[in-house]
Amino acid sequence: MKKINVGIIGFGVVGQRRKKFIINNRNYNLITISDVRFSKNFKKKKISYYKNYKDVLKLKNLDAVFVTLPNYLASQVTIDFLKKGVHVFCEKPPGRNPNDIKKVILQEKKNKKVKLKYGFNHRYHESIKLAKKIISQKMYGDVVNIRAIYGKSKIVTFKKSDWRAKRKFAGGGILLDQGIHLLDLLYYFVGKFEKYKSFISNRYWKYDVEDNAFGLMKNNKGVIASIHSTATQWQHKFSMEISLSQATLLLHGILSGSKSYGKETITIISKKNKIRKKIFYSKDNSWKQEIDEFAEIILKNLKVKTGNSEQALDVMNMVYKIYKDDKSWKYN
Repeated sequence: MKKINVGIIGFGVVGQRRKKFIINNRNYNLITISDVRFSKNFKKKKISYYKNYKDVLKLKNLDAVFVTLPNYLASQVTIDFLKKGVHVFCEKPPGRNPNDIKKVILQEKKNKKVKLKYGFNHRYHESIKLAKKIISQKMYGDVVNIRAIYGKSKIVTFKKSDWRAKRKFAGGGILLDQGIHLLDLLYYFVGKFEKYKSFISNRYWKYDVEDNAFGLMKNNKGVIASIHSTATQWQHKFSMEISLSQATLLLHGILSGSKSYGKETITIISKKNKIRKKIFYSKDNSWKQEIDEFAEIILKNLKVKTGNSEQALDVMNMVYKIYKDDKSWKYN
């Protein structure tokens, strides 16, 4: 079977982590990496390195790329490779705003043979997969409401790379950077929401992007969900409480590269007999599963079911509906 010749565009923390799982998949052949921090072009172990991603566009034997770039670059680079007929796996967020994604979709529609997948990684975590199964199969009835918190202690990760704190580059702050995972999971569990109420603040860090976002949403079935996305959570936290008609699902912790969100667990509390069942997860296979799935999509010419462009646009619209509801917040 022909291997997929792959490139990585952007070689920061995420790009380096993606590389680990790419080279461990027998269906991929990593041939090139691009990053602006490379001092010069050189070759090592049959991999070519470029400072400018446009040099990668010139390669004739390239089948797919993993785009791991800042928000202000992600959508345009994705478009450039789609134009060349190259499959694209792009990290979240898919751009700075919904218009960025709409432009990508316009290009995607011009070449339907090219696969485009976005890295909404949390859907592949074991606790999330079990929660989805319970909800989809109505093992404990319908969803009544959901409360969710996702927080870390800062917006700027590295002092030399402060683009996340600047709206013109990032598009948004903690809600777009991290809270988008919560919104994607709400969308994954119960579908679209029609009504939004919110409060947005940059009171603590005082950047021109938010450091706290509180959102309240309601769908046409009456399910209400609340989220708090925060960059003032000094002890990092991931938590979702899903109330079903016959039980409560408590999701706490998420396995991550930083290992700062605690153990990943799901607790099932039955309404009928109050039995508590707590399940712990010690290994994060989510990154591997995403990488493996993308290879299968390309090789078998499958539709992208998880992380497709329609879902990416829907979730990005959720982010901006939360921004827009707080009339005091300037979101563009």
